[in-house]
Amino acid sequence: MALEFPWTEPPAPGERLCLAPGIDWVRQPLPFRLDHVNCWWLQDESGPTVQIDTGIASQVTRGHWQQATGTDPDTLLVTHFHPDHAGCAGEYAARGVRLIGSEIEMRLASTIHAMPDEAYGELYAAWYARHGLSLEVIEGARRFGNGYRTLVSGTAPLDEFEWLVEGDTVTLGGRRWQVLIGRGHAPAMLMLHDAEAGLLIGADQVLPSISPNVSAGPSPGPGLASPFGLDEPDPLARFLESLEALRALPAETLVLPSHGVPFRGLHERLDALVEHHEERLGAVRDACDEPRTAADLFGVLFGRRMDAQQMSFALGEALAHADHLVGRGELVRQEAETLTTYVRD
Repeated sequence: MALEFPWTEPPAPGERLCLAPGIDWVRQPLPFRLDHVNCWWLQDESGPTVQIDTGIASQVTRGHWQQATGTDPDTLLVTHFHPDHAGCAGEYAARGVRLIGSEIEMRLASTIHAMPDEAYGELYAAWYARHGLSLEVIEGARRFGNGYRTLVSGTAPLDEFEWLVEGDTVTLGGRRWQVLIGRGHAPAMLMLHDAEAGLLIGADQVLPSISPNVSAGPSPGPGLASPFGLDEPDPLARFLESLEALRALPAETLVLPSHGVPFRGLHERLDALVEHHEERLGAVRDACDEPRTAADLFGVLFGRRMDAQQMSFALGEALAHADHLVGRGELVRQEAETLTTYVRD
């Protein structure tokens, strides 16, 4: 069955589009190749308002929210730490908005935001060098410093959050939601399922036309812990496990994704995502008939030149696929003094 798209046109920036009683769609523009993020505004007839995610911290984002809602929400729920979702959370907290989030995700946001420019740049430079990126890219990362802070205005105090965990139920916008957790794209990303209405606010876990970035986190070297705590050895395995868990939801579930447009056809999309990653794994395995760095795999996985903003995503994704194949016994990771390579077993 092909995917069904009940709404083919998104709301314009600064507008809200009603998808179901008490659920409005707000789309915020992004200055990247992936040029938008979907946020959600929940409100029943008399209850408090709830906003899900914010967009990046920018005057453009702030202006669009003012135009779309005219006011702060009573509650802000942040699905995960990425800047297009958490960019303005600190500002909302400073204005007294109630905060809900994943403790793992919000502690990660706080840790990354607090890292000094020099340390951040050196971490990424060392990671890039270890995996075969060019000197130009390495030096660019070193000079650029903490790019997270350019998109996130400040992180909210952790003691002001109400934490959600998998299996919780929470009433937001007059609806009762079950909390699901997505992994692989982020460590513990919040998703919300309204079983009665057949709705899934899916964040970045299941997107209608692209796969979310599934990444290994930056590490200064083999055997050294990531200062961000992103030490999951096989993020692609966690991602695929999260997809399998979503098969328990009805096939006709209406998915509200963070990128793209809402759709029905959840099980078909899960099948397509699994097939997509199996194809990529096969291509990576075939390319490693001789030792390859993760950077060598960019052409295999992406088939295009990466810009600076995409470089860390590309490296993280290449490592996620190579490391998954190591876990399956199909590749061997080789650690030389300054370079990591992968080769078929």
